[in-house]
Amino acid sequence: MTVLSGPERLAGLDLTVEVVATALAAADRESALCSDLDPPILEGLLRWGRATRALREQLVPHGWTYDNPNNLARTIHPSGDFAVVLATGDAGTGQSETGAGPRHSRGYATEQAIVANGQLTFEFGSLLQLTGADRPGGPGHLKTWFLLYHAEPDCFHAELSLPQGIDRGRITRWTERILLPPVPRGRGGGSPGPATPAPPAVPAGAN
Repeated sequence: MTVLSGPERLAGLDLTVEVVATALAAADRESALCSDLDPPILEGLLRWGRATRALREQLVPHGWTYDNPNNLARTIHPSGDFAVVLATGDAGTGQSETGAGPRHSRGYATEQAIVANGQLTFEFGSLLQLTGADRPGGPGHLKTWFLLYHAEPDCFHAELSLPQGIDRGRITRWTERILLPPVPRGRGGGSPGPATPAPPAVPAGAN
């Protein structure tokens, strides 16, 4: 059974709607530079890459870290208990009445991370360890949350969700889905307002 939560749940993960909105707005500005002369996949790649970078730019000054094992771009909470990975979501992203999942099938690294989400004490290879030596409490389990976003002409729909099952590259089950309010797009009817900086991170312990 999937638990549906609202944006207030982000506080338990030391995140805010403003941090997510700022990352998506930065990604939108970057991808807006694309034209018909670019390869068709470039816009989506730029949006994903810039959103990941913008999320890290906001969180790293507050003690978060990051790594990219097998090209899985993780942004890691100071406690070392969980990480956030961005991915383009399907049309059900952010919608309570439908299921949701990444738009594209996922690879081996994601499969490992999702299997590990269901194994609370088992160290599942390098994906469960930070690259540095300063992780609080030493190596151990690391849960992987997915920040899914889906672009509509005037807004992004988004959610932060914890996957539980995967089959042939498709996520099939979620432990929890945190549904976020629509984020206006700068190219459409409005643009995100000034972002509130992320608060100093305090290990949440709620993951």
